[in-house]
Amino acid sequence: MVETNTDMKPAVKMELASMDDLVRMAFFSAARNNGLNFLAFTKKKDKKWYIGFLTGVAGYFELRGIPMFFYVKLDTKPEKSNFIQYAAKEKEKWSYVDSTAEPAKWNYLPIIELANEPTFL
Repeated sequence: MVETNTDMKPAVKMELASMDDLVRMAFFSAARNNGLNFLAFTKKKDKKWYIGFLTGVAGYFELRGIPMFFYVKLDTKPEKSNFIQYAAKEKEKWSYVDSTAEPAKWNYLPIIELANEPTFL
């Protein structure tokens, strides 16, 4: 009989040094994991803008994995922040955009704004 544990443990939080690091990590994680979304929210306590993504380290605890939330803290919400576009050919570059264009040059990941701080933190 398989024992099930219903206690939900919080995700491990990993604050990254910059948006450049977050974007790079997200796009390479998305390629390995068949996509991902950025999650964005404001904490009531400090009124900062948090943007990051939730992923897991497979097979860590009894092959169940451990949830990890990689994020950065910003002072304000970026303008035109429905998607992040990223390219690494010739020179690495990224930006916030309102919509997507032809993906020949750019890769895109959506930014999903949460109404409240997520409970997994």
